[in-house]
Amino acid sequence: MTVVSTSSAKAPTVDRILVGYLLILVSTICFSASNNLAKESYSHGVSVDTMLVGRSWSLAVLLGLWFVARRRRPTIPAGMTGWVIAAAMLFSANAWSLLSSFDVMPVSLSILVFYLFPFLVGLLAAVMGIEKLRGATVVGLVVAFLGLILTLDTEGSPDLWGIFLAFIAGVAIALNILISGKLFRRGMSAVAVAFWMTVGGAVFFSIGLLAGDGLELPGGSAGWGAFIGTILFVGIAFVTFYSAVARLTESRTALVMNLEPVFTILIAVVVFGEPFGWSQWLGAALVTLAVVWVSAAGYRR
Repeated sequence: MTVVSTSSAKAPTVDRILVGYLLILVSTICFSASNNLAKESYSHGVSVDTMLVGRSWSLAVLLGLWFVARRRRPTIPAGMTGWVIAAAMLFSANAWSLLSSFDVMPVSLSILVFYLFPFLVGLLAAVMGIEKLRGATVVGLVVAFLGLILTLDTEGSPDLWGIFLAFIAGVAIALNILISGKLFRRGMSAVAVAFWMTVGGAVFFSIGLLAGDGLELPGGSAGWGAFIGTILFVGIAFVTFYSAVARLTESRTALVMNLEPVFTILIAVVVFGEPFGWSQWLGAALVTLAVVWVSAAGYRR
């Protein structure tokens, strides 16, 4: 899950900050559970397209209800419609690539490759002249790369297609973050950006589903449990995420969200029995520390 920027007119109180940290922790755990349940759903006959349609429409409806409850509109700043469409397309590419990578390789490895995106944001921002490349980003990228070498050192050949999909997911969300920053600077709210991205994704995925093999629903109660569970968990994750964003700065939110790979791996290994050797644990630790290092450096700025 990506972290979107927001600002608050009032300085948060200590209680507000503590509640915010609790909410983002719940959100991170729920995103991790949803990732693993998506993988479990595939083993019970659910297709990637079906999963994407179910999740995207559920989130679009959820965010739509958020605006109805607050009697607000997800307005788009003048002249920014094209950028919103581009953000929605990148958001959709991210979701399709990441969930597709779960179908061909372990969730734990997919998430670790995907979590290169914080470094990609820094690199792309430097290339585009948005901000200078920080030394912390370079150091973090080197450490994360070494960690990935250890993590992807599995028995047999690693799934190159799965690695490619997870990496493309990271590139797509990195570009999405940069475009989202442009929208925020034009006054668009974080929830409005998320709403139009999920609506766009729901439409794109529905077209893909109709053009493909149609709905491929799970077989058996375990399959349905995993399928419904991933949708419920991602819904809870989004609600608690935006509730946390309203209470914390984006830097604090991002820092806690970096725990997502840790929780994803723990759930994958402990609950679903994915194999994970000592060298992979060491590699995962290096990747996680590198991401936290870069985020903390940004927070100190």
